[in-house]
Amino acid sequence: MPKKLFVTIKALRDMPKIMNNYNYDFKRYLKYSSSVADNQRIKLEAQITAKYHVIEKGLSMPKPRVGFGKDKVSLLISLLERYIGLGYSTETTQIKAAVKVLFEYFEFNDGVNDDHTLKLKIRANNLIKNYKVDDNVGGIVITNREEFLAKTNDNFKEFAFSRHSVRNFSDKPVDLNLLIEAIEIAQKTPSVCNRQSSRVYIIKDKEKVKEALSLQNGNRGFGHLIDKVLIVTSDLNAFKGLIERNQSFIDGGMYSMSLLYALHYQGLGACALNWSVGKGKDIKLRKALGIQGSENIMMMIGVGNLPDKLSIPISKRKDINEITTII
Repeated sequence: MPKKLFVTIKALRDMPKIMNNYNYDFKRYLKYSSSVADNQRIKLEAQITAKYHVIEKGLSMPKPRVGFGKDKVSLLISLLERYIGLGYSTETTQIKAAVKVLFEYFEFNDGVNDDHTLKLKIRANNLIKNYKVDDNVGGIVITNREEFLAKTNDNFKEFAFSRHSVRNFSDKPVDLNLLIEAIEIAQKTPSVCNRQSSRVYIIKDKEKVKEALSLQNGNRGFGHLIDKVLIVTSDLNAFKGLIERNQSFIDGGMYSMSLLYALHYQGLGACALNWSVGKGKDIKLRKALGIQGSENIMMMIGVGNLPDKLSIPISKRKDINEITTII
């Protein structure tokens, strides 16, 4: 039998298995994700975390607008009211962080007294009054370039703890050589069987940067300051069979984190920008930048030089005992 025919027959034979496993993934996602909303604690907490972080990011913008995000604040308060009403623990890191972010939001908008804001303040105060606000669990930190980069040559723990997503950039162009060096560092990322499926697109053309960011959902308020955009992809050509159906996201995700660390090491400001979009925007981005259909897009990374002074969100991490199981 000709080899090409043999390969085709084998692929057709394996197709039902691959479809069956993707169906397994789909059913698990539908059952356990928050796509179908309910009142489970872990799902509510995840939604609360996402909503408070939107507000936290808003406070960290270069020029936050007074009175911004009232609809997001209202939704966060509603989620917290629901969470507390169901009797769930309020002693977790993320609930404490949400309360702190609300406190900072109304402190920032202290002079805003329209009816909508006043009503939100009353609802928020009913939640906040029972809590001792901890400065270290949520909100923003104002720092400077020297402090932000002080531990980039320290031990790895201190280095990793010093990295933050940055949304404040200077108008100084990013040296292309620094990006190339960062990519070279990220090349040490492990990949399945050393297949190295990750690819990086560097967008330096200002119109292309603007076009790419217009398709991404999370750069409003600071996207205009981003000097260059990196797009990380993972090529499906490197994988085979049903057991590797999700491997591109694992390898590409690991590579993306290595690249973020490398950018921090290079003294640059960087912000991971998720590529959580429908197929319409995915197709538009591919056409605009010539990204092959074989490549899964992992994320965008907005890059710029750091200004002298910047604000960063605390983005409180969960305590180790909230995420660790010893078996």
